[in-house]
Parts: sequence; structure tokens; C-alpha cells
Amino acid sequence: MPVATSPGDVFLDVFDEAPRRELAPGDVLIHAGEPATDVFNVIDGMVMISRFGRDGRRQVLGFLFPDDFVGLTATETYFFTVEAVTPTVIASRGREFLDQRLAGDPVAEQAFIAMVFRVMENLVDLAYSLGQRTARERLAVFVLYLRHRYRLSTGTPDDDRQLLTLELPMSRTDIADFVGLKKETVSRSFGQLESAGLIERAGSHRLRILDIAGLRELAGVVDFSSPARLAPGRRNGARQ
Repeated sequence: MPVATSPGDVFLDVFDEAPRRELAPGDVLIHAGEPATDVFNVIDGMVMISRFGRDGRRQVLGFLFPDDFVGLTATETYFFTVEAVTPTVIASRGREFLDQRLAGDPVAEQAFIAMVFRVMENLVDLAYSLGQRTARERLAVFVLYLRHRYRLSTGTPDDDRQLLTLELPMSRTDIADFVGLKKETVSRSFGQLESAGLIERAGSHRLRILDIAGLRELAGVVDFSSPARLAPGRRNGARQ
């Protein structure tokens, strides 16, 4: 599963000289059901993690940003699908390579365990934030979730006005499958947030937050800030 990294995640040095792949939008990095032989770190771009039910319906589980780690699983196969939303660069290592790194360094092993706990905390936080909410409240949660993910990825201070303008490269269907709504309901709810003076849409793939306090009050959350830790910036080797 995905998780935002932190300065203490020393085990991520396994990706410093790792092979890299470029993905175009729509390219699949991980197919559910494939052998879980590799782990990945997002270097640039955005990918989406999802899962399909037996009835063919899809649930989007999250969006991954630069410095997000993915591929962690306790099973022999991946149970999720990961595909590129934007042009993306990925670093990859074999799971055995990571296992050897952890086995040889107790500090790295403890950092890895801490990251696993953050994965669980993030999932609980998201499930709580989306549960028993109206459509409009779920869209408010999504906007704050996206803002928080950008904040973690870039190391931007919470009060930086850059975080008031958000890129939305994913489709309305992707958003709908994330918040558990129909695509038409997503579009209507964005319009309601705009009419309420909380956001302003700047085209189909960008919005501006006009009233973050009102957005937080409507959503009932404050940017998922308790379990995740903000990284101060890119670690060395994260970009070519």
C-alpha cells in the first residue's frame, strides 16, 4: 500500500541507484494478482492505486505522489492495481533487495516498521473521514486530502498560499471511485462547493481553495495531519 515517506525512512536509500521506468498516463505499473516481487518509489508524477470487486466495480484507494513508496504486501501476489495518472518516473527494486537491506540494519528495519504503522494510520484516517458523509462533505474531504498529499510530497509549509491552488489531473470517474459517488454527483457537488464560496474551479483539472476554514468545517477533518509526518523536502537522489 502507499504511504508518504519521512526523513527517518532511511531504508529508502535502496532506491538511490535503482533502475527507473517512465510511465505514460494510463500505463499500469502493478496488476492485481501478479507475483509481488518488486517494490517501487515514485520519483516524479502521480499514480493511482485501486482494487476491483468481483462484480467489476472499482474502488480507488489513493493517489501516490513523488517520494511515495508502493508495493508493500504480506501476500505472494499484489492485491491492488497501480497505474499512472500523469507522466511518471518510478524507481524499482526487487523485494529481496529490500529484505537484505532491512536484515542488515536494525535502524532501517525500525524505520520500515514505523512506515507500516503509518500506512495503517493513514487508511483508518481516510476511512473515518469519508464514512457517513454527504456527497458535498465527501468532496470537501477529497479536496483537503489532495491538498495534504501535495503538502507532504513537496514539503510545503501548511500556511503557504501555493497550497490553495490544486491540480486535479485525475478524471471525474477516478474521483468518484475514490469518494464512493457517481461521476455526475461529483460534478454537481463541486458546483455546490463553488456556489458556497469554498472553492473556485479553474478549468476541469484545477481548482482554487477560497475558504479553507469553511472547507475544514464542512469536511469535519483538518487535512489528515495527525498520523503523517511532513518531510522537509526531497531526499538526495530523488530526482535525476
